[in-house]
Amino acid sequence: MLPSTVFPGTVRFTGHRGPVYILCPEARPGRFLSGSGDGSVVRWNIHEPGTGTIVAKAGRAIFAMHHPRPQALYLGDEDGGLHVVDLERREEVQLVKAHAKGLFALASLPDGRLVTAGGDGEISVWLPREGGTLPVRRQRSIPLTDEKVRSLAPSLDGTLLTVACGDGRIHILDTAELNEQFTLPGHEIGANSLAWHPDKPVLVSGGKDGHIRLWHAGDGFRPLHAFPAHKDAIYQIAFSPNGALLASAGRDKTAKLWDAATFGPIRRLDRHHGGHGYSVNTVAWLDDRTLLTASDDKSIVAWEVAPQG
Repeated sequence: MLPSTVFPGTVRFTGHRGPVYILCPEARPGRFLSGSGDGSVVRWNIHEPGTGTIVAKAGRAIFAMHHPRPQALYLGDEDGGLHVVDLERREEVQLVKAHAKGLFALASLPDGRLVTAGGDGEISVWLPREGGTLPVRRQRSIPLTDEKVRSLAPSLDGTLLTVACGDGRIHILDTAELNEQFTLPGHEIGANSLAWHPDKPVLVSGGKDGHIRLWHAGDGFRPLHAFPAHKDAIYQIAFSPNGALLASAGRDKTAKLWDAATFGPIRRLDRHHGGHGYSVNTVAWLDDRTLLTASDDKSIVAWEVAPQG
């Protein structure tokens, strides 16, 4: 078991005029980006919470964000638009209609490819333009469900892509040809989020049913464990970089921390402890000691996670 965990303090970041749907750590320590329903992307410094800087404007609510290298930023909006942003110049270099409905997730595949997930039930694969410049071109689209595709999680070795769908199923595709390898029953009323354990062959999923489920990737994705984690839909889950903790964000206005070895509860992060009073939409780790949460209340909270002992 982990030692007892305390929270010496929280830091709140405000300034967005709409709900905050996505957070993305940057390579520089203490820096991160936030995407909001107000259509803006803001860069923050954990040590200067009052000085956020707008680095991109999409003109639509931003549901997804991917920042694979310092110059490149990819955004997914509520209408299915894929925005390609040159962060060094703070300039949008491309906007393409990627999906017929909202674009909910973005991820990198081997060989410089990008994959997007949409509310139209499809994933699309994108290739960089000749010379590796920022604009992209569509390689192919793959229909998976009549519901929304909510989450993408490539395996740590880059060989598999896991996809969470609104019909509850989780699709396991190879990243070379995007052929289906396994289909998991997932969550009865919708699968929302996926995360790979940093050190073990374990896939973890969170669903609209409020449950967290574990799957053994080394044994045909055999179900390992399932437990009720939130009183309503789980929107996102994320492991700390060292694999010791799992964080979850829920519609029930809470974020929670779990021991990643036993999946026992560590702490409930709610309004009474300096958290949010509305739905918690996303979680992200800056490092092993700093967790970020963001909410429909238009704010971001940084939690200092400090093990005792």
